[in-house]
Amino acid sequence: MPTEAPRPAWMPDWTALLRDAQPIAVPDSPGRPPGGPGYVYLVADSHLGDARAPAPEFVAMLRGLPQARAVVFMGDLFQVWLALPNYWDAQARAVLDAFRALQAAGTRTVFVVGNREFFLPRTAAETRARGLPFDAIVPGAAVLTWAGRRYGLTHGDVISLGDTQYLKWRHFSRGRAFEALFRAMPGGVARRIARWLERALSTTNREIKIQYPADELQAFARLALPGLDGFFIGHFHRDEAIAAPGQTATLRIVPDWFSRKTVLRLGRDGEVERVTAG
Repeated sequence: MPTEAPRPAWMPDWTALLRDAQPIAVPDSPGRPPGGPGYVYLVADSHLGDARAPAPEFVAMLRGLPQARAVVFMGDLFQVWLALPNYWDAQARAVLDAFRALQAAGTRTVFVVGNREFFLPRTAAETRARGLPFDAIVPGAAVLTWAGRRYGLTHGDVISLGDTQYLKWRHFSRGRAFEALFRAMPGGVARRIARWLERALSTTNREIKIQYPADELQAFARLALPGLDGFFIGHFHRDEAIAAPGQTATLRIVPDWFSRKTVLRLGRDGEVERVTAG
């Protein structure tokens, strides 16, 4: 009887992704009554560094979110972000300071790694050592518990299984060897390579719009939604909900802040609202 060919190391395994999803809880904040008002905000794909996505406007949005119990950033914060401190510029520090201010105010901050972030910490201890203002960093998937409900989170870049060129690059660029290579480079060389990466990734959004993987999104929804009250992804620069047969919950694409300047607000009752910045 023929045996199945082994799965290539670079090919995502959705079942393993969901099985290994890290648990994240949003507790009631100190000084606020249990069950009182509050929201979880979901922000995606700001691509800061492009003239169409000014960092000061993004910072103002973060600072102006009312009654935020948690802010979940769904990936692709900058055009390209090398998350080692010696590569941070003034823009990166200003944005991180805005997340730090949220933390100081008692808001839980969650960062879901996208396809434009590199070298984020792999442990909570390393996150603290680097001074990154995130209570949780999610390299794959997570299940967020909020007000008695459970919501899945992942960036979304592993859903399009037909994009083999990107998936091979993703596997390589998230490996320790790639990070070690960058750590050994002079800063100027690393920044030049980062600019090359930015140019190489600049067509990503256009390709997504042309080759929107509707069938794969539907298949992922069927697999991911059972047992959850919703699932949120970014990456696709759309604003839509995808239903699955037999499920009341939906797979929700968080609208990109880059072009829409819109975030999602999740209430204690499970209601999702759009909030436009400004």
